[in-house]
Amino acid sequence: MQSMRSYLLRESFVSGLSNAVINGGFAWYLSAGRDRLPILGGNGVLADFIATAVILVFVLSLIVLPLQQKHALKKVRVGAEPPLIFLKLFAHIAIRRNALKALMLAIYAGVISLPVLFMMFLALDVDGLSRMQYVLSKSLFTGLLAGLVVMPIVYMALYPLRKQSVISAEEL
Repeated sequence: MQSMRSYLLRESFVSGLSNAVINGGFAWYLSAGRDRLPILGGNGVLADFIATAVILVFVLSLIVLPLQQKHALKKVRVGAEPPLIFLKLFAHIAIRRNALKALMLAIYAGVISLPVLFMMFLALDVDGLSRMQYVLSKSLFTGLLAGLVVMPIVYMALYPLRKQSVISAEEL
């Protein structure tokens, strides 16, 4: 059995790397014939990244939640209670059904990604990306997003064991 920390790091790394490669490949294929991609607008990079964030988190959650519910408990040494940040941010989602968890996480991803990406593009003062910049930035974005979202998903998969602990921690 491995510790929860090492398990989370491994799962996050594998998810992030595989999603970066897959989404980078799709970005390369779908941007063929376009030399420059605008940041704003219907066909802009910002809209594409937000849509990707929502879809990626939704699909990843639908796939990973049931898998983690079956396999995580066999591989991980479970502590007494999830981290406090999980309880504060995700406890209200963790008690829902998997499809609703996935939908709520996807909405959060879209809502959080929009201002972050907009401010990043504004701070970098770019109005468009070359095809290669687009592919690299999309790979980096999806890899980081997939790696980060795996952590709450694993905790949500382990949540039923900790239902009593979460209730007492919410009362604090």
